[in-house]
Amino acid sequence: MAIPGPCAAETEKRRRNLLILLQESAVALHRSSVESADAQRYQELMLAPAKREVCPEKRLLLHCARTRLSPEGTELIRKLSGKPLDWNYLISEAAENSITPLVEKQLCGVAPDMLPLEIVTRLKDAARANTVRCLFLTAELNKILALLESNGIHSIPYKGPVIAQQAYGDITLREFEDLDIILRQRDLPRAHEIMLGLGYRAKFPWILSPGAAASLIPGEYNYRAIERRIMVELHTELTLRHFPVVPDLDDFSQRLVTVELSGHAVKTFCPEDALPILCIHGAKDFWERISWIADISELIQRHAQIDWDAVCRCAKSLNAGRMLLLGVTLAARLLDASLPNEILRASSEDPLVGAVAREVEEGLLSRTYIPLNAAGRFHFRRRLVPGALAGWRYAIRLTVVPAEEDWMMVRLPPSLAPLYIALRPLRLLRKYGWTSRRA
Repeated sequence: MAIPGPCAAETEKRRRNLLILLQESAVALHRSSVESADAQRYQELMLAPAKREVCPEKRLLLHCARTRLSPEGTELIRKLSGKPLDWNYLISEAAENSITPLVEKQLCGVAPDMLPLEIVTRLKDAARANTVRCLFLTAELNKILALLESNGIHSIPYKGPVIAQQAYGDITLREFEDLDIILRQRDLPRAHEIMLGLGYRAKFPWILSPGAAASLIPGEYNYRAIERRIMVELHTELTLRHFPVVPDLDDFSQRLVTVELSGHAVKTFCPEDALPILCIHGAKDFWERISWIADISELIQRHAQIDWDAVCRCAKSLNAGRMLLLGVTLAARLLDASLPNEILRASSEDPLVGAVAREVEEGLLSRTYIPLNAAGRFHFRRRLVPGALAGWRYAIRLTVVPAEEDWMMVRLPPSLAPLYIALRPLRLLRKYGWTSRRA
């Protein structure tokens, strides 16, 4: 990657100053009035019953979205399966929430006689297809990791087949669509050449060109092998923008553990670090999929001896304590994950954790999921980081820092790259709306 010269450095300085000015102005204008109104609203949310009707198909999906069932859980699945259900909708939502393998395992395992034969066939076919896909992608991941290592590039795979093995104990029990690998920003140019040599095409090749603005950092460096239907996302400490604090990859690397993927030993995050990282990822996407909550629940239950003090230290170092509490609270409320008393107490003492968890739960259990509009997205993110100023800064940063879709909307020369800060909020308003929610 080209080293930015004086002009690029000055442009970056102006961009940062503009960002700070926007943040401080927004905080000064809204802090006092919003916080007092929010406090009353959050208390009402904590005490109010669920506003949306619980969808029976979604309830059944939640009881299936786990690897282990209690006798009571088995009986409940059979009971729910015997009721009039929209089976086409259930299969569609299982796929939408990336939990088809778990649904097939539990429904066909404990209630096959309660299901229409056609549904059993469709579930089994989908599970077999997922198994083939998982094995194929895992083999590809092992090949990429071996090449990176042979070229002296230290990398950390996460999510995908790694968390499937680490949390579920079986790479075929979790659906994943792409492969995620974290490496250091300084190693990206060499990794880029390796990916091209493997037949991948960069989604935004011009980002790494000598003439690109140094301030343009994507959410991930995306590579695709279209013929093989594979997508690989390379992440660095700079692309993980949804982390409240830039992660220290050297620190994480000291605690890596070995996971076996199809006979290959692979280094990844230890459970104590993986848990906060997964909670940050779920919060990034507003916990819109049941699978992200299942990842949390399965990781906790599979690693019963997890060091919760280390988990909290990791979350604190990333300023992601509330994100951690939100993730584990959802896992406990929706999937019966067992939490230690000190975590339960910390969650109950933070009213925003309960309020946001209730909102997520209501959305997931309703028949039609209604995504957040632009204002709702900002409001959600603002509550993820404790402290009025810190929360506002986090939400504003994610609102104004440009991403790939902003660059696709209009290509600006490097000297005008700071203008993306003004264009991004306009694009978000256009995409998500402001005053109304969209189905």
